[in-house]
Amino acid sequence: MRIVRFRAGGKTRYGVLEGTHIVEYAGTPYGTFKKARKKYLLSQAVLLAPVVPSKIVAVGLNYREHADEMNVQVPTEPPMFLKPLSALCGPDDPIVFPPQSRRVDYEGELAVVMKKRCHGVTAERAREYVLGYTCLNDVTARDLHTRDGQPTRAKAFDSLYPVGPCIAIDIDPHGVALETFVNG
Repeated sequence: MRIVRFRAGGKTRYGVLEGTHIVEYAGTPYGTFKKARKKYLLSQAVLLAPVVPSKIVAVGLNYREHADEMNVQVPTEPPMFLKPLSALCGPDDPIVFPPQSRRVDYEGELAVVMKKRCHGVTAERAREYVLGYTCLNDVTARDLHTRDGQPTRAKAFDSLYPVGPCIAIDIDPHGVALETFVNG
């Protein structure tokens, strides 16, 4: 199942992608989520960020190539940071580069979408709290990140966190290939 959040007929709704159509669902994927009657052509809808999170928790330096690129050692525990919700945008929204930055980088990533609050859960039970996965582009004003020595400002500008287009349910996150394209 591929869950989307979309705008059609002036209203924002949730639905499921089925071929070239979106089948509208009532409720939200975090609670009661039932198939409704309406169906929309994908071309008649605007896909939005599929999530409206309460917070965005990001993990930095969680793979060797990125640490090498940044010329830093891989930490024993990856650093975590929060991104503001104002950075979130939809999959087809334009990315507006910060005017004070001269180097803006992209990082195609797989995001974990949580379905319920999770705290102090064992690794064996963690998947019970995951709704699914979506694509995201962790855009960073890299020169500001380097200058500041931490990522907050460099990753916080509006539109620097495109997400979507859908939440993929029941996939193996270890079995997906991720490709990032710039300008097509």
